[in-house]
Amino acid sequence: MRTSQSLIHCLTLSAALTCSAFGQDAPAPKAALDHVLGTITAVDKAAKTVTVKEDKTGAVEIIQLSNTKTLLKVEPTAKDLKSAVRITAEDLEEGDRVDVRGTKVEETPVTLSARSVILMSARDLELTHKEQAAAWAKATSGRVTAVDPASGKITVEARVGGAPTPMTVQTSPATEFTRYDPATGKPVPSQISQIQPGDQLKVLGEKNADGTAVTGQKVYTGAFRTIAVTISSLAPDGKSMTAKDLATKKDVQIDLNTDASIHKLTPMMAGFLARRLNPAAAGTTPPTAPGAGAPGGGGMPAGGPPSGGPGAPGGPGGGRGRGDISQMIDSTPKIALSDLKPGDALVISGVATGADNSKLLASTIIAGVEPILQSAPARSGGGRSLGGDWGLGEMSAPQ
Repeated sequence: MRTSQSLIHCLTLSAALTCSAFGQDAPAPKAALDHVLGTITAVDKAAKTVTVKEDKTGAVEIIQLSNTKTLLKVEPTAKDLKSAVRITAEDLEEGDRVDVRGTKVEETPVTLSARSVILMSARDLELTHKEQAAAWAKATSGRVTAVDPASGKITVEARVGGAPTPMTVQTSPATEFTRYDPATGKPVPSQISQIQPGDQLKVLGEKNADGTAVTGQKVYTGAFRTIAVTISSLAPDGKSMTAKDLATKKDVQIDLNTDASIHKLTPMMAGFLARRLNPAAAGTTPPTAPGAGAPGGGGMPAGGPPSGGPGAPGGPGGGRGRGDISQMIDSTPKIALSDLKPGDALVISGVATGADNSKLLASTIIAGVEPILQSAPARSGGGRSLGGDWGLGEMSAPQ
């Protein structure tokens, strides 16, 4: 969960800062205070002002600190003000995150006279981000196969060395559960009863000696899917489409997440991925990624070391790790939904929605995939398998 959300948790008390922080009684203001939550972009210590870019609107506010009564600093992971410490206006720097409450100055409408400021320093944020990234790099990922809320046990098929491996996640009342909301695609607090077989799971915690079990400290889950489709129709508003799932031959409603990205592969990249995801079709070893020393490369990353066993992502026939493919796709040109047309083939990843998971809230859409789908191995029940591992249907490390 992003650090700004941690800040919001502790700032729910900031309307009564003087009382909660210092144990003093203070009269309620006659009018509601204005509220600015954002990042400091400039500091003028001589004028005792800071410039803040507001998170939601992007508006720029000049905050006047001359009469500020309460200035507090909290840690990036704080959820309340219990551990807050007093600071001065001199402690504010560019890049710091702040929550400000105050009143507008009538003669200068863009200026806010701050009554209270809560600071989360940029240096602390950067350190916290690094620590969290290092911790999540060691997290365990897998697909849920069974859930027992009574005992707190979740059984997953995890990837260990690239091979599917059964693993037990033991949770407790202290475990933090977060789930990607099917309505918005955003992470929200949840509980073990909301986890379903088939969900993608990422867990942070201590493994036992033989690596068959994890004591879950933080558990992220979501009903993620990656499917291949052809477009049936596009909505005029550019926010949704109807498409045919090439595996099930059924229509599926695709809605775009507000942060959804649409990429189009170049013919060269599509050919490269077709051979890499299914080298048996081409009869050759997966080629070097364009940009990794190949003529005509486009600056694509070469990826990490190989891993895994036969048929597993990154194993023989799998080339480098799934992160490599995901990074290459991220570096391809972005397009708009209006650039697509009925009949185009797509690979779409997102959160399954609806009572029967029959809809998809798309976060990533990839066009120009016809060569990949044409070379993909046929499924026993009809349609074609995507092959390999696109790295799209899995959660990235939470931010």
